Amino acid sequence: MVENLLETDLTRYKPDWEKLGVVVAPFTIEADPRFMYLSTETRRALSKVSYMVEAGQGASVVVGEVGTGKTTLASWFHSRYDRRPDFVAARVDEPPKKSGLLLLRRVAAEFGVRTRRATEDQLNELRDFLTETTAQGVLPLVIIDEAHELEPEQFKELRRLLNFRDPRGGKAYQVILLGRPELDINLRSSKDFNDRVATRSSLDPLAPDDTAALIEYRLLAAGRDGRQPPLFLPDAILPIWRETRGYPRSICLLCLHLCLELLVTGGSQIDEAFVMKFLETHSGYRQAE
Repeated sequence: MVENLLETDLTRYKPDWEKLGVVVAPFTIEADPRFMYLSTETRRALSKVSYMVEAGQGASVVVGEVGTGKTTLASWFHSRYDRRPDFVAARVDEPPKKSGLLLLRRVAAEFGVRTRRATEDQLNELRDFLTETTAQGVLPLVIIDEAHELEPEQFKELRRLLNFRDPRGGKAYQVILLGRPELDINLRSSKDFNDRVATRSSLDPLAPDDTAALIEYRLLAAGRDGRQPPLFLPDAILPIWRETRGYPRSICLLCLHLCLELLVTGGSQIDEAFVMKFLETHSGYRQAE
């Protein structure tokens, strides 16, 4: 008999999500484009970056604090463009440390291009791939998450790639950089690359209304019928927002624990009292057990 779900080995516990009216877990901290809620800021970033990529403008930058949805956005861009016949997308989840050559090798490997041991040789391999690909009407796109970790030498090599041209004179590839706010600071010390940034967007924490909308969207995306009574009552939103400060990843983590607790206690809805009691009795829910 499970007395406290938060003390349960979840490798042996399979939540009965159907009791909550959903088919799959509605809340997870893993990046999944299917569950990406489009807040006003996210829509703006998507629109600006998508336009710049498809117009062949070069580099786009998206910054945000930890937990604001950058990795989910990176997954969305990769999923969207890698499916299109007029694009080929390479995604670097975390750039290698310091070395420009190692970054070029990582990009080459993601594109299926031969990797070389010397920087100039690797640049030549990538140039041949980029120009040949664009000549066929396919535009290569590089997406780099955690881009605040890039070093000046690595920005230099990305800038050199932007110098390559397709047969019509346009840029031979596009790049999207996503990272913490330090990325903007680092770019200032890499002026040659910074001057080639076509658009900048920022992702900030959500307001209470967007917090409620995110929760509802993820429940619907997980299969919950919108005609059912609400799982999260309106008075539950404010304490969730206060606890998470509007950071999407934190919202999802708290809501995941609230749903698991609801399954254990046998309730049917989450209200303010339920949230407050959970926070009082499980203040360490973020910590590893």
